[in-house]
Amino acid sequence: MRFSIDIDSGDAISGWLAPDNPSVSPRVIVVVPGRADVEIDGMVMRRDVYDAGYHLTGACGFLITADMVADLAQLMDIEIQEAETRLPIYRRYAPDRDLRKKLFVFDCAALPQRRLLDRMSGYFSLTYRNTERTGAETTIACIVNPGAQSVLLNGRSHAARYDDLLRDQGFLRAALLRDPFEELAERLYFLNYVAHEGGDAVSLYAHGLSSLLPFARDLPFKDPKGVAAAFRAASEAQRREIASPMTRVFGCEVDEPPRHVNVTQALHRLAGFDVVGLRENYPLFRDLLAAALGADVIGGEDPVAYPAIRRLAETLSEIGLVTDLLAEDRALYAYAAEAVAEGLAPSQTAA
Repeated sequence: MRFSIDIDSGDAISGWLAPDNPSVSPRVIVVVPGRADVEIDGMVMRRDVYDAGYHLTGACGFLITADMVADLAQLMDIEIQEAETRLPIYRRYAPDRDLRKKLFVFDCAALPQRRLLDRMSGYFSLTYRNTERTGAETTIACIVNPGAQSVLLNGRSHAARYDDLLRDQGFLRAALLRDPFEELAERLYFLNYVAHEGGDAVSLYAHGLSSLLPFARDLPFKDPKGVAAAFRAASEAQRREIASPMTRVFGCEVDEPPRHVNVTQALHRLAGFDVVGLRENYPLFRDLLAAALGADVIGGEDPVAYPAIRRLAETLSEIGLVTDLLAEDRALYAYAAEAVAEGLAPSQTAA
């Protein structure tokens, strides 16, 4: 999907929307809290979009006026969404509500931290979660949208695909790293839930992890020997999906398997980020992010942690095959933890 907002003059909002299928006629929905949604089917011709090859007919533009939405010029809480997916493509910036900042938080966790993201979302006009399942074209549209002054993106997308674009568009880039064994343990527990839940949970949370669903569904979590046997019996596809997800996100190109050289590439990329933190030292990550944004968008919220995950992480750390599969992530995390410790050392010494 591609889209853009050309202008919001107060009494009119214009833009265009080209769906993933360029032959489909797009529809947008105008959402105002407390009112019935307004759906717009009749799209206007956009020769520029047609010439660019984004839409088969070019009938993909829209113009929203006060004839369609009463008191349009006075409304501050108004949002435009793509009708089929309900993806927000525009929301008016409200200075008393929104930060005039753009932020991408790269987080390799499969389990979404909803409370944290809900709190952070309250500081931004537009929020896009789980960018790994959005698709490259749509994610790029979210990044370059000229109508977005206040936007938050979050997910485990490949940083190599978007990093230069994010810098060019004035985004702050943050990364949250985690002990690889704990991340794998949580991922397996969560995928076990998703596998049994089925339906929408699979499409929402298992993007890129589909081969692990049967593996996690049948994993005997409380039996260390059974867990080790399951990893020995894992398919090649399952081992590929388990292997070093942090290195894959920060150091690999799309579809490139993680190798030791990618650890160096990941560290180089992370060195250019505005904020890099560890889940195990979350208060520091929160403070660094607050300093970068000029506002504490996390507050007192902490990531949810479960004792069972720590116990499984200990089991995983004693399985040789698992340590091999996570070799790059173990190295990446060790280097990052060392850098954080060195960064803290002067202030601790002064204290």
